[in-house]
Amino acid sequence: MPPKRKSDHVDDKENAADVAKRARTSDEGAAVASSSKTKTSKATKPQYASWNDVVLEGEDEGEVPIYDDCNTIRRKIRALQKTPGFKITHWLKEIGNINSNSYGRFMALKGAYSGAENGTYYAAYVYFEKVRIFEGKKKTATRIAAEEGRALERRQPRGTWEYRLTE
Repeated sequence: MPPKRKSDHVDDKENAADVAKRARTSDEGAAVASSSKTKTSKATKPQYASWNDVVLEGEDEGEVPIYDDCNTIRRKIRALQKTPGFKITHWLKEIGNINSNSYGRFMALKGAYSGAENGTYYAAYVYFEKVRIFEGKKKTATRIAAEEGRALERRQPRGTWEYRLTE
């Protein structure tokens, strides 16, 4: 039976030895390059295995201060959807087992504070904040201004979550 790929078929032993030698040298070079990168990054910031390992202040109590409005979160979600291979159902399960109907209602709304009571808003905000810290990105100018001003407060007075600007 003929080989499936050209790389599977080697005419003579000399070419096979050259291919094996090139593969070994490229692997060694990659190992050296990756080890030098890890040494410099370990000294500058803590390493996390994934965005799930990042712990935010107030996350255990479910009271992470929110500095992005609903429109910003929707914009970030739409940008995330353009990522190749991204599946919204997998993402909703990862960020807190969010119902797809809840997500659909949140994305259909318009306005800076429309949908703030939706569970998708809080879960997506926490996700994007963890990813920002995991990737080592800086805070945006809008985020810094919001931190200096007022954050959204999350309360549950009568069975539904409310978000109000803090004084």
